[in-house]
Amino acid sequence: MQKPLISLPLISSTPLEIEVRRAGARESLHLVDIVLCDAEGRLILALGNEEAEIFPRSAIKPLQAIPLIEKLLRDGKADIFSDEEISFICASHNGEPHHVTCARSLLNRFSIDEEALICGAHWSLDTDILIEQVRSLAHPTRAHNNCSGKHSGMLVLAHLEGLPLADYHHLSHPIQQNILGVLEMMIGRDILSFTHGIDGCGAPAYSAPLGNWARGLALFTGDDSLPEIRRQACQRITRAIAAAPHMMAGQNRACSAVNQCYGTEITVKTGAEGVFAAAFHELGLGLMLKARDGHKRAAEAALGAVIHTLGYPHHPELDRFFRPILKNWEGVEVGDIRCDPRLWTC
Repeated sequence: MQKPLISLPLISSTPLEIEVRRAGARESLHLVDIVLCDAEGRLILALGNEEAEIFPRSAIKPLQAIPLIEKLLRDGKADIFSDEEISFICASHNGEPHHVTCARSLLNRFSIDEEALICGAHWSLDTDILIEQVRSLAHPTRAHNNCSGKHSGMLVLAHLEGLPLADYHHLSHPIQQNILGVLEMMIGRDILSFTHGIDGCGAPAYSAPLGNWARGLALFTGDDSLPEIRRQACQRITRAIAAAPHMMAGQNRACSAVNQCYGTEITVKTGAEGVFAAAFHELGLGLMLKARDGHKRAAEAALGAVIHTLGYPHHPELDRFFRPILKNWEGVEVGDIRCDPRLWTC
């Protein structure tokens, strides 16, 4: 097992600083709140405000997939979904052809029309894929939506439970109540006592303290305190993401790249507005972090700093996310992004 590079626990009310430098001088500064804890909520690393109430957005998709996998396990159908399909259900994807094909295949298997998805349609959020789509498509469909995996999973669960598909995204629908109950058990809080609303894809969006979300990710590592079927579901999701990381996001995306490099050692998932979640399986630790200004580059750099600090092996292919070099349009190096020396000194 890897050895942390600093003495832990480290707890400070000062958030992590991510510095953007040009010619060695600070040009911009991002502040990131971080909590890393165990399944009992004991703080291992806490920088900033561990009680900050955040919307984790898509970072909790692996937790939202638990009810579906539990249903399959209870029915003895754990193998009817491939690793690619389970990973896709947890995805915030680029809308690459294999993502769209997977969405349609899942829905067709259960005779669910693509129009049942309420997530809306949009072009890919990845520039290269967007250009390919514009060249080949008249318009994107709902299957192209980066959240079509989560919504497909919700519809399939409704079908398997014999529930109506209509309004599956409403908080009052039994599927959403099921998911909400799992989330509350995992984080140990009454989620509806905090602000909640609607996500960009139309599904419920919840908020709760940063430290509680981190505790949920610690339990997701397969902690022995979980009911056996929930522990098995978490482990099945972990294996699927490790086996098919390309389904989680796609090309040029940190989510896919990090899960590819670390496999079943670390499961990571990004969320909109500068959020990242991670489960460190061998350590039994969960991480949730949030860039205060909502910037993705700050969240990616902070994730890299935590992984580095915990002593995991260095993968050079991740440097473009964790410690990127800034270049001008001619490809000339003009600056870099560096992390607070409390976590990354070299």
